[in-house]
Amino acid sequence: MTMARGGVTVVAERVLPSEQGSNFRDIGGYVTRDGHIVRWGKAFRSGAMPMLTKADYSLIDQLGLNAVVDLRSLEEREVAPDQVDDRTGALFVANDYSLKPLLAAYGKGDGENAYRGMEKLLIPQLRSLYRLLAADDGAVLYHCSAGQDRTGMATALLYDMLGVDRETILKDYHASTALRRPQWEMPDVDPADYPNNPILRFYIDKDGKKRTVAEPLYTPSGASHLAQFFTYIDTQYGGSEAFMKQALRLDESDIAKLRKTMLD
Repeated sequence: MTMARGGVTVVAERVLPSEQGSNFRDIGGYVTRDGHIVRWGKAFRSGAMPMLTKADYSLIDQLGLNAVVDLRSLEEREVAPDQVDDRTGALFVANDYSLKPLLAAYGKGDGENAYRGMEKLLIPQLRSLYRLLAADDGAVLYHCSAGQDRTGMATALLYDMLGVDRETILKDYHASTALRRPQWEMPDVDPADYPNNPILRFYIDKDGKKRTVAEPLYTPSGASHLAQFFTYIDTQYGGSEAFMKQALRLDESDIAKLRKTMLD
């Protein structure tokens, strides 16, 4: 926001004022280490959106969306399919992977380095996301179920490549805990109708009630999941930009276009 004649003029809002959305925000506004600013209105991140209201869709209609990139698995999309692309005419991009192997591996661990290897499941979606942003053909909305883990990783990698300092990136990542509204991330469904769907146990407790509180994004030892992921990315790939080049097959031209589109 900027000051004007002793008052406050809002030029952009980070958190979109949705009625039944969760963790829905514009990623713009952060200043990079070399003084550029991440542009507003280019990329929006969110949790799942199965319960948006008419007013919410009217708000989204104003964003000028060209594409929706869904980072979720087949199982998640089965229970809560996207409707934003149908409502807006935006291109819909997703990849058909199963969440079950990831949950099985996570369940066997100690809660540390939970994101290690997760980026490999997201390679097709991340490649599409960053190329769509670089094309600069309207805004792009991307999301997972909670808008914090996979969406947080996608956002953090982008910020890091653009030159936002990691302390700022970590603060933005942990803002998800306060900005999530889990009650709006999962529709009212009967788990008995989806007996083999593992995502429901994250949203519905033993009494059949939807969870409404987001858990902080820290490991049992107190480390930030994202901080551990950055260490892994640095070690495994040599950093975020190197990851984009090696794993996503983005070249120097793609990176340059992405910077040009996303930075003032």
